[in-house]
Amino acid sequence: MEQLQNFIRKIKGSREMEERFMIFEEMLKEERAEGFAKGREEGREEGLQEGRSTLKETLLLFLQKFGDVPDEVLEQIQTQQDMEVLKNWMQTAFQSKTLEEFVQKM
Repeated sequence: MEQLQNFIRKIKGSREMEERFMIFEEMLKEERAEGFAKGREEGREEGLQEGRSTLKETLLLFLQKFGDVPDEVLEQIQTQQDMEVLKNWMQTAFQSKTLEEFVQKM
């Protein structure tokens, strides 16, 4: 650790080396910022994926109260990626009195 500190002092003593060191520090900051942004985006996407999965599971559980869910409806729900569509289907399911009514309103 002491060697690193001495090396940094030596670098900062030279104007040219100081400029290079500052550029290097700036590059490190940019890399950290890019990594942070990428991590946030990946986390956001994972959260959305989890939300979609939970919404699909809840919708299918709710529809099972009407009986067996047809394979076509099951597949349509499982392949849907748009959260707004899934939310609308959930609302439609809550308002429907039968599975047939739900399928017609999908």
